[in-house]
Amino acid sequence: MRRFLVGDDLGNIKSVSYSLAATQDGVKTTTKTLSTGSSKAVQVLAVDSSSEQAQTRLLAAGFSSGLASIFSIPNSDADPMEEVYQWKETRLKDGHAYIGLEISEKGAFSCTSNGALRLTSFNGEGESPSSQLASLPNRLHAWRMSGRQDTFVYGGDEVDVSLWDAERAFTPQYMPSGPEVKKRKRDALFPGELWRAKNVQNDDLGLRQPLRITSLTYLSPSSASHHLAAGTELGNIRRYDTRAARRPVSDWKVAKIGGIRELFASDNGSNLYAVDLRNGKVAYGYPGISGAIVSSAPSPSFLASASLDRYVRIHSTFSPPPKVGQQQEQKGAVLDKIFMKSTPTVIVWDHAVTQESTVSTQDDDVWETMATTGVDSDDDSTRRRKRIG
Repeated sequence: MRRFLVGDDLGNIKSVSYSLAATQDGVKTTTKTLSTGSSKAVQVLAVDSSSEQAQTRLLAAGFSSGLASIFSIPNSDADPMEEVYQWKETRLKDGHAYIGLEISEKGAFSCTSNGALRLTSFNGEGESPSSQLASLPNRLHAWRMSGRQDTFVYGGDEVDVSLWDAERAFTPQYMPSGPEVKKRKRDALFPGELWRAKNVQNDDLGLRQPLRITSLTYLSPSSASHHLAAGTELGNIRRYDTRAARRPVSDWKVAKIGGIRELFASDNGSNLYAVDLRNGKVAYGYPGISGAIVSSAPSPSFLASASLDRYVRIHSTFSPPPKVGQQQEQKGAVLDKIFMKSTPTVIVWDHAVTQESTVSTQDDDVWETMATTGVDSDDDSTRRRKRIG
């Protein structure tokens, strides 16, 4: 079974659980409200992935009001979710939003579109959390932390992809004065900044191409990867190697409508694609989606998406063929969907690792009562059908 956590435009947080084995009513996907909101939209969610086998884990949520909360969530929906910490991002201005949130061993990192970076540390039960503040450029659209939680990357409207050291970003910066003051070079890195991308070459008419980053990801989240991928508002996916060059090593046009959101890649329309990162080609798409996808959450074997038509969909996923250019034999499909009543804004996987093994007893009873044909078999398993999820 896979469980996903969904935030909506009314501030509610719900769980959506998908099981390969349907209930007696034929239901595979179930939902439950874990937290009731106060009409303030949930903008970001993050789950502590450091303890996948734990009975409880932490969930962070950022709301349009500037409030942020840490919840303790059990692995089972039968137990309630409890809020353990809360704080407010006072620098969040009107017209701006949370764009990134991550839980680490040091605390919770949060970032807003107007560049308000915060590290909130938890001092203990019953004590108020403490915060470290830093400022990043304005007009940001995407912020993502690495799997090792030692670096983060951001980008936005005329803000190119930039890689930072997560600890040094909060180090007080020395501001020279008097005769020491020198004009900073345009391409000079800020203290704590490790690498900054450079815009692609001018187009065929010699015009500068607009710089609008809408999404970011580390291509190897579990390691110290130097490979990044960025989606643009014009529908391109750009792949970067921070050790090789400042300009992207690959620049692929993928989306039909524009506004690449993430990998898997979705756009401002109702398109969701699986992209082969070896050549930038679309391996397969998911038909039957009628609303623009606002968020997606990958998990082992499944992908969940939330869209503006108020549906959460569960998708199957398949790896690309071994050789580049081969035809994709197995393609993903929409396995199930569930109507959410309110509009979902963000979805994440809860990182709970559970093994599901079910045996269809009804099928067994049918096979047991069927007459044999006179062919003996020493293996009883040939008369049984098992389904492993």
